[in-house]
Amino acid sequence: MKTITIKLPEEEAKKLDLFVAKKHYPSKSEYIRHLIMREMGELEKENAGWLALAEKAMEKMWNNKKDDEIWSQYL
Repeated sequence: MKTITIKLPEEEAKKLDLFVAKKHYPSKSEYIRHLIMREMGELEKENAGWLALAEKAMEKMWNNKKDDEIWSQYL
């Protein structure tokens, strides 16, 4: 990937840091990349790839037998 630099006023930079943390983005770079791709109409393709990765990562949690045993007591 190519690195670019942007300059923001201090207050905007602080707001960006808080927003990125609140929304659980991995980094400011990833959030800004997301915005650029959305504006360029490429986000849909990117989201499909991220969704596939997220589903694969969550599979271990979803197929947790211990959770099934615990929840079966309450459902």
